Amino acid sequence: MTRSVTVGGIADMFGLAGRGIIRALGSINVAALKQSMQPATAAWSPETTASVKPATRPSIAAAASDGAVFGSVAIPFKRLAALKRLAPSLEEMTDGTAISCGAGKCTDAVVAIKAAFTKTSQASLRDKMNSVNSTINHTIRYARDIDTYKVADYWASPSETLKRQQGDCEDFAILKMAALHAEGVDLKDMAVVVLFDQKRHFYHAILSVSAGGNHFILDNMRDDVLVDSRLPDYMPLYSIAGGKGYLHGSRVGGSQMASAMPIEKVAPGEGVAF
Repeated sequence: MTRSVTVGGIADMFGLAGRGIIRALGSINVAALKQSMQPATAAWSPETTASVKPATRPSIAAAASDGAVFGSVAIPFKRLAALKRLAPSLEEMTDGTAISCGAGKCTDAVVAIKAAFTKTSQASLRDKMNSVNSTINHTIRYARDIDTYKVADYWASPSETLKRQQGDCEDFAILKMAALHAEGVDLKDMAVVVLFDQKRHFYHAILSVSAGGNHFILDNMRDDVLVDSRLPDYMPLYSIAGGKGYLHGSRVGGSQMASAMPIEKVAPGEGVAF
């Protein structure tokens, strides 16, 4: 397929809350999809309070990155608000304070993660991912941001999550990123992905790790680390990798569509716009 636009031709793709987040730009004829407000009917997991569901998978005729997670295409977007939410966590990861003991005292969660490091210090990347995913899933208690931080959406840093030993889906993903980085995985090979689970009808966040041409998914919904192709119900909305933000969509025939959902206002784990 011949691309009709380059990344340089894409600009100012977000509107403010209450307006569609993606505008028609350059040579892309973008048509906004209507946002569905039907209540969710399926339920399982602590994150099934969704009341907003995308009408369809967004599709984009041309994008900067093919072969992105969950078979999507990804467009770099520098003004993604979530970049600011993740910034304190990335700072902890780069200065080595993400997985540490406060005031000389380690929480049970820190002890468990450090013990996992010892067991997998010479292991393969796949074994490290399995260990980190399972360990954090079983040492951090799931709790909604509204209950923990009294706000609809808060991206806790690894040290905050370890101190409280609880968090919601993006907090799990961020902590797993920090743990794998401490184990030597490059930040550019990992992405926090905010998505819509089309089966369970809620917004969610996971950690994606790129290795060997695959995207491995670390998810607080399961201990098994799966490749993204085994999770067809996950529809990525946006992601952050290597400190850069991306919007996600897909090519579907000749259509050129983009989501009108206010994804900057999606609260992963809450399933609603705030």
